[in-house]
Amino acid sequence: MGVDLTLLPLIGPDFWASHDVIQLNRRSALWPEIAKLKQHPIPMPLTCYLSRGEDGESRYGNTEKDPYGDPLKWTTAAELLTLKDHEVVVDDWQNRAVWAYLSHMPPDWPIVLYWH
Repeated sequence: MGVDLTLLPLIGPDFWASHDVIQLNRRSALWPEIAKLKQHPIPMPLTCYLSRGEDGESRYGNTEKDPYGDPLKWTTAAELLTLKDHEVVVDDWQNRAVWAYLSHMPPDWPIVLYWH
């Protein structure tokens, strides 16, 4: 079993909902570097497509925790962009595409980190 990370950029800077689901390619060497970034707890439940129903299936709704039971946290596009030259971003076309997407966002845009 591995750990994956999905980025959930907010619809608006103060609107705690995300309709974009940006899956990073699993590169575990990146996870400790992301853990070092400045992060904040989400101030209210996030409305997104990764809420869990009673049956355990993902669905649209509110969530405050990841599937591991940990509270969701957010960071900014600028924080994530500090890792744009990391080897596991540079050598993976899918992760390079994610970082290209991030580079076009406002630097202070909130992005929820969804570990699963």
